[in-house]
Amino acid sequence: MAQTKGYEMNSPPQQSSQFQAPQQQQHTTVIINQPSAPTNPLLVGTVQGTREWSSGLLDCSEDIGSMAFTCCCYPCSVCTIGNRIGENWFTLCFVPAADITYRTRIRTLGGIRGDMFSDCMSVTCCPACAVCQEQRELTTMGL
Repeated sequence: MAQTKGYEMNSPPQQSSQFQAPQQQQHTTVIINQPSAPTNPLLVGTVQGTREWSSGLLDCSEDIGSMAFTCCCYPCSVCTIGNRIGENWFTLCFVPAADITYRTRIRTLGGIRGDMFSDCMSVTCCPACAVCQEQRELTTMGL
């Protein structure tokens, strides 16, 4: 066999010992804590109120327009409240007891003392009075 420059013709050229492929560095990540979901400070039931409602439940005569609107079309009045607190107007059509959840949200956002039970009782026993009170409260809050 013929040789050329120190290599045999039939064998592949050998790599010189001077060239080495770069080695990959190994990296180990240690997780100490599992990632958690962000918390929302305005969740219903987590904020204790510091004040009372600005008007009483039976003070409907303070806002005759709201009282007349609520008595003529209760669902429309509840949808108006939903719009004022940033909810879709059609929530009332698909969410049972949306008026109770709206009241709880108003109470929570306004820092008003109370609980879910009192919200439920107010809306169940006198829904028109509760909605009128919520309308007055939203006006007081500037919403």
